[in-house]
Amino acid sequence: MSINCNKNCCENKLNSPYIKKILEILGPVILGSKPAEILNISGEMNLKKNKLNEIESFFDKCSKINYKIINTYDGGIRVLFINKKSMSRVFTNKKCINFLKFLGYPSDYDMETYINVLINKLHSPNFPNEIGIFLGYPLKDVLGFMGYGKNELYTTRVWKIYGDPSISYEVCNSFLKDRAIMKEMINNNSISELRSVI
Repeated sequence: MSINCNKNCCENKLNSPYIKKILEILGPVILGSKPAEILNISGEMNLKKNKLNEIESFFDKCSKINYKIINTYDGGIRVLFINKKSMSRVFTNKKCINFLKFLGYPSDYDMETYINVLINKLHSPNFPNEIGIFLGYPLKDVLGFMGYGKNELYTTRVWKIYGDPSISYEVCNSFLKDRAIMKEMINNNSISELRSVI
């Protein structure tokens, strides 16, 4: 898979252990199997600021993924990374859109609006469990986790899987595969070679 970022955003921070860790986690988002990932920024305030500075420096002009910094009600910081091309594939599923409408999202679907509604909910004390849809988890698993539908808990892998696990395993395996690919790329490629992918 060829992903080109022709910006100079990626070179300066490549040797940062923190950015390398983030890149591995974001492998499925960067490579397109996963529409989004949310990360908590941990540590005391100066450490959080340093981490955010590294994220901004590395990803600010990257053309393949966007990010949103979210300040939570309790002083926490989260970063939502989004691959809009992959996200648009999620919302070709009308059942996902209908469920989000049921939860109060606007009746006229617009991806940017739906992402903004999710971000607003992430500021509040009530964590929006429907985020699983935005993270690319199968709808049946999101519904089961939220107490909707008739599927029983089958197992827990990266997330809780409800009902028939076959589609869940397929999705999970694609995420894990892309993460492994990104880890190998980080370990085995030069800065210029990685820049052509990220």
